[in-house]
Amino acid sequence: MPRKARCESRTGMYHVVARGINKERIFNQTREKNQIKKIILKHLEKYEVEIFAYCIMSNHIHLLIHSKLSVLSSYMAIILAEFAEYYNYKHQRNGHVFQNRFSSECVESSVYFWNCMRYIHLNPVKANIVKNPLKYKYSSLKDYQIEEVKILHESAIKLYKAEFSDFEEYLMYHQIHQKQVFIDIPEEILMQQKTIALSMIYQNAHIQTLENPIEIIEDRELRRKYKEALQKELKISKRRTEELYRFVKKSIIGE
Repeated sequence: MPRKARCESRTGMYHVVARGINKERIFNQTREKNQIKKIILKHLEKYEVEIFAYCIMSNHIHLLIHSKLSVLSSYMAIILAEFAEYYNYKHQRNGHVFQNRFSSECVESSVYFWNCMRYIHLNPVKANIVKNPLKYKYSSLKDYQIEEVKILHESAIKLYKAEFSDFEEYLMYHQIHQKQVFIDIPEEILMQQKTIALSMIYQNAHIQTLENPIEIIEDRELRRKYKEALQKELKISKRRTEELYRFVKKSIIGE
């Protein structure tokens, strides 16, 4: 089966995710995280890419990049290949290090851009590695605080300063709840969907002035409308909708 062609962003902005093969923790050690940072930085001069955010987790990385699509593919190919060579030599192994190609999604609005950046920076919080995202050393949030132009492009700092009055306002923005699903490793996507599904039923109960969201679960018509709204909001199949509904039901009434 031929590989699906990547979509080209009208803005030239992409959210990119690269994952270790078989969920392996390829960035588990400090040296490995530092090495991928060095490789990302090393090739910035050769390729016309601008990085606006990054986060290096134990088994995957996130990048928010501005680039031509063809250049992005070349840039990602070289940094992943170079890290794979390093990782295989270090661990005395052969074979693939990353799961297939990197994933990418187009970022085509200002709202989605900032929400995506926030999502990237909050990855370590969602993974229960840190409570304060500023405490995580391997994301670009700290770079914004000290306004460091190294991995981040100077355009990223200029855009941030134009959007927020100071870093405290920018940090507060990271506390706002978001109702969007971003590309990630599969289990993280499911977690995002579960969080939104649970939030939606409480929100619906509040809007309808119900005492408890269990009333939506117990009423056939309210239940039907909730599922329809869930499927439409998340743009998911009926099968995934039912899966999320079962999760919500169990979370609320324990069945």
